[in-house]
Amino acid sequence: MLGNVRPTTAKVLESIMATLQPYLEGARVLDLFAGSGSLGVAALEAGAAEVLFVEGHARVAAALRRKHRVLVGLLPAVLHKVPGTFDIILGDPPYGAPEGPASLAMLSPRLAPEGFVVWEHHHKDPYPDQLEGLSLWRRRRFGETAVSYYRQGAIG
Repeated sequence: MLGNVRPTTAKVLESIMATLQPYLEGARVLDLFAGSGSLGVAALEAGAAEVLFVEGHARVAAALRRKHRVLVGLLPAVLHKVPGTFDIILGDPPYGAPEGPASLAMLSPRLAPEGFVVWEHHHKDPYPDQLEGLSLWRRRRFGETAVSYYRQGAIG
């Protein structure tokens, strides 16, 4: 394992990909707090057209950069360097880190109108149901891990 990278478990990864499967073909994906890159790589394998990985630790990013497009920088500050909008934004911030909620709160302008934000976090981390421009669509729990799915605007 590189640095303090906490890879997404197989069960959580399988659930995320099953939920997103109808939306992945040809999708443009942003993988934030990429770490090992398992979320973004799975999206590519499931049909995504492209993935931009964002990782704050240069050594971890170097391993991803061998095969993928990587933007190195600390979130949320580096979000202003992310080009365009994305159909799916994946995020797996360190549990309890303030960068997680701060980054999530800034994602609405980076999300395509019918897109999803998928946020993996500790189930006790206080992620809201409503954010600037985003609404919780569903939340699943896997032991200590929760996965929150957000969409643009109000969900009704």
